[in-house]
Amino acid sequence: MALLPDVLPAGPIELRRWRRGSVEAMAPAIAVSFSELRRWMPWAREVPTPAELRSVLEAGEAAFEADQEWDYTVNEPASDSLVGGAGLHRRGGPDIVDIGYWIRSDRTGMGYATAAAKALTDAAFTLVPGVERVEIHMDRANEASAAVPRKLGYRLDHEEVRPIEAPGHTGVGSVWVLDRRDWPPL
Repeated sequence: MALLPDVLPAGPIELRRWRRGSVEAMAPAIAVSFSELRRWMPWAREVPTPAELRSVLEAGEAAFEADQEWDYTVNEPASDSLVGGAGLHRRGGPDIVDIGYWIRSDRTGMGYATAAAKALTDAAFTLVPGVERVEIHMDRANEASAAVPRKLGYRLDHEEVRPIEAPGHTGVGSVWVLDRRDWPPL
């Protein structure tokens, strides 16, 4: 049984565990947001086909069960619409997890990314044993994304040189952190 639940309530949204059956709901969210996603996300070089998307979702299901990473769709319960994706990933060491997120272009500015990141931060510190730090990584130029960790009490820890993998990338990544001792922020 996975450490994180299949559903995480998050204020105006709800995070639902990735399922291969989410292809039909996820494809339109990606399509309507593709120009923005392409700018920042290395995986968004081309709109994924339904088969490619199904494969990614299946891999996500297996990683969730193995407690390697926990990927969720971001859903707007009021409209029962899939409005993005968010996940918690083990990429920085045994006591560090990082959060990634995207919100479809016609739903940005509504606080959904912040709500998703807050729910995942809380889940990391309460449900994943041994987590001492949560990180959020992004390109320095992605100011909209940087507003999220700022609102949640994360601090900019450092910037790092990184490969340019998407058209909006500058080659400098920002790493925002929240340590357990600082959670929850006042």
